[in-house]
Formats: sequence, C-alpha cells, structure tokens
Amino acid sequence: MIVEKYLKCWENVNSNNVSKLFNCLHDKFYFLDPFVEIHNKKEFEGHLQHTLRKYKKLQFDILLSLRKKNTYIIKWKMTLENKTFKPFCGISEIVMENNLIKSHVDFWDPMRNIYQNIPVLGKFLKLLT
Repeated sequence: MIVEKYLKCWENVNSNNVSKLFNCLHDKFYFLDPFVEIHNKKEFEGHLQHTLRKYKKLQFDILLSLRKKNTYIIKWKMTLENKTFKPFCGISEIVMENNLIKSHVDFWDPMRNIYQNIPVLGKFLKLLT
C-alpha cells in the first residue's frame, strides 16, 4: 500500500532516499504545516530538499495510524539534529487519490515545540502564555 511506503520513507528520510517519498505523491500534491503551504509536488520537493540540507538528521517515528476510506490520521514524533529543538509529537492528515498521496496536512504547536525553546525569546514567550 502506498501510504505504508510513504510513512516508511518519512521514518528514515534523507537526501539519499527522498526520491522514494516523492514517487508516492500526486502531481497536484498539497502540503500544509504551521510554516508553509505548498500546492504541487515539485514545490514540495524543493521545500523538503532545502529542509534536509538545513537539518542533516530528520527522523519521524510513527506512533499511530488510523484509516477511514481514503483518509489516514497519523500520530508521529519528530526528532531534528539540532540542540534548540527537542523531539515533539504531531498529527498528520493524509488523503489518497488514485493510489497516490494527494494531500498531507500537519497539525502541531510551533509555539510550544520550537519558539519557547529559543534562548531569550523562549523565556519571554513563556511569560505570555
């Protein structure tokens, strides 16, 4: 199944195997997370390649996968090779069309998981929340 292949790619994503992940995507692939909204496969490829250059190690552990018809809800834990960012969990909604991934929408809290861990800024933000 294409979703299982896609998730397996995310678990060990790196510049050497990322093409396997792209092969799972619909040409009109849609991606959304708290920082970026992307409307096609080619744009997503550029975004992910940039992310992989920036963070040498990007790892996702798939904790839970639920399915209803062509929609999957995935709970994951992300780890970056970066001292500022601690591992954190999020949820993704993945929608299939014609046996390809048509959309991938991530839900996670950037304030709690990233901004509050930045020295000085993080302490200020914690006071506001």
